[in-house]
This record gives sequence, C-alpha cells and structure tokens, in this order.
Amino acid sequence: MRDSLSRLLRMCANALIAYGQMYFVIPSPDNAEPDRGHYERMPCDRPLTDTEKALARQLEDL
Repeated sequence: MRDSLSRLLRMCANALIAYGQMYFVIPSPDNAEPDRGHYERMPCDRPLTDTEKALARQLEDL
C-alpha cells in the first residue's frame, strides 16, 4: 500500500512538472546589452585591463 501511494504521488508530481514546463516560456531579450548608463555595460572608450583580457581569452574557448 505504501509503495503504491508513493508511486501515485510521484506520478502526480511528474505530471504537474510536465504541465508547468509546457506553459513556462523565457522571453528572448530584445537587446543583449544593458541599457546606457547601466553599471554592467562595457565602456567603449577604455581599454581592457590585463585581468579582463585573460578572462576574455578564457571565454573564447567556450
């Protein structure tokens, strides 16, 4: 009895997960860059530091 109840609950949980995944949509961003003045935006007028250059080289391999 206990095994059948746990199996039933597992099936219900899996069904709810599948139902939720059908209606969960991640919207695609219109612009990949942050807005002007945002603290994460890369300044174009300043060259990269040595650390930033090393990180950029590591990310190129991905």
